[in-house]
Amino acid sequence: MIGKEEMERVLERFGIAGSDKHAINEGGKLIWIHAASLGESVAVLSLIENINKTSAMVKFLVTTGTVSSAKMLKLRLPENAVHQFMPIDNIIFVKKFLKNWRPHLGIFIESELWPCLISEGSKICNLLLLNARISDKSFKTWGKISFLFQYIIKFFKEVIVQSNVDFEKFKQLGVSNMVNLGNIKFANKKLVVNEQELSSLSQHLAGQRVIVLASTHAEDEQIVLNTIKPIRQKYSNCYFILIPRHPERTADISKKCKHLNLSYAIMSEQNLPILTDDLYIVDKFGELGLFFSVAYITFIGGSFKQGGHNALEPAYFNNCIIFGPNMSNSADTSNQMLKNQAAIQIQNESELISKLEYFMSDEGSAEAILYQANALEFVNKNQQILQDYLDIIKKYIV
Repeated sequence: MIGKEEMERVLERFGIAGSDKHAINEGGKLIWIHAASLGESVAVLSLIENINKTSAMVKFLVTTGTVSSAKMLKLRLPENAVHQFMPIDNIIFVKKFLKNWRPHLGIFIESELWPCLISEGSKICNLLLLNARISDKSFKTWGKISFLFQYIIKFFKEVIVQSNVDFEKFKQLGVSNMVNLGNIKFANKKLVVNEQELSSLSQHLAGQRVIVLASTHAEDEQIVLNTIKPIRQKYSNCYFILIPRHPERTADISKKCKHLNLSYAIMSEQNLPILTDDLYIVDKFGELGLFFSVAYITFIGGSFKQGGHNALEPAYFNNCIIFGPNMSNSADTSNQMLKNQAAIQIQNESELISKLEYFMSDEGSAEAILYQANALEFVNKNQQILQDYLDIIKKYIV
């Protein structure tokens, strides 16, 4: 978090409520939802929308630790919800935070296990751990101090894990009181798209087969940028759009493009792609839905090192989905997608080039269409998961 702060909101890190506290009126039950970062925050939005449909007089406090998630939530939270940065996990700051807000219910999403925040929070309200998961790296770490893991988990009234893999990890760490309902990210709504912008973009890209490189990190770009020249030289109707996970890295990506002799335009400087360029760099938040809407193929970033990002989001847009060798952040989901031919996994640069060339060919386009249809069918079949989670939450709102 250091060096990536919104300085005007830094006091929130010390438990002092920001000015947004006055944006939600007193009265009604306050549901506090804590999410790790951007990906989990999208699931939070779906939860809030659906709780609002069935529970009157509720308000929401959403806490996260990253600036990127704060920016996205500021744009998309409803009127009865506010965002605050998570307080530093120190008893003084945590107590001040809880005294300021006094939530009726606390919901932690996925993997954020802060000992002080959780133990003190349990004294104020019931806590739920939903969509719980443990990365392979965290599993090894917690395995050395499983007693601390068990101590933290006992403060939750219910623990709902997101996959069979995570169920087994929790079990090996000594947790028995839990259930697997599946990944709540299946319940994410299709990303919001501005129809006017989509119409303009679609007309502009007419005749192009668009490959979206979504939520990329430096490790992904070392590989995916190398595929652009070979593919475009062979298929002139192919166009690449790169959306970095962290838009502030755009300057670094530009340097890499220049080194590889790739021509490019940047969204903040050029409203529409320049089709004679090799790629278009999207340096704005909240644009994934727009570009998934015009994508033929989407590559999932973070899948060469970080454990992969959300492969379900492009599935709603009928995309042919490709990801790299490391999807450990959602191993169960990605394995199911592979099993259902709803995604393709590649191991290295040469395999990525080979797959892209194949799907761009006349022979491979029919198979690409099959993968697109399977991806959409895959997410549509799993919508019951949302209702299962909501049924548990409702028990603690009354």
